[in-house]
Amino acid sequence: MLFVVFKAGEARYALEARQVVEVIPLVTLRKCPGAPGAIAGLMNYGGAGVPVVDLGSLTGGMPSIPYLSTRIIVTHYVGGEGRQRVLGLLAESVTNTVERKETDFCQGRVGGAGSLCLGKLAVDGAGFIQRIVAANLVPKELEAMLFTEPEGMAS
Repeated sequence: MLFVVFKAGEARYALEARQVVEVIPLVTLRKCPGAPGAIAGLMNYGGAGVPVVDLGSLTGGMPSIPYLSTRIIVTHYVGGEGRQRVLGLLAESVTNTVERKETDFCQGRVGGAGSLCLGKLAVDGAGFIQRIVAANLVPKELEAMLFTEPEGMAS
């Protein structure tokens, strides 16, 4: 399988390429006053406001630094109610892809109850790569903030 590899803080992550809609350059985001630090803001994507999550902040590290290689990974996100939406993932060093087998990823959850479990780990010559799955990425309380319909606008 093909994976897009990127960094959040000092850690490397991989997202299966078939989950990726598009990788776009870092654009100016509309800030969301009062939102948790993991919500980087909203971007205009195809004429719609799409929430962008900062993977550096979400994983407990520092917010993503706007390097030339910092990108927004546009992905499909299926939330708790089963509705498919578009979500932007802000990450650093979004410059490589890698081929890995499903069996290359092993070790699962490390941490206590309630800890964010992003996915299984693989090892290569540069260290660990943690596989993430977009559907498991966003905690439910953050999902509610990202995808709340304004009153009177629900479909």
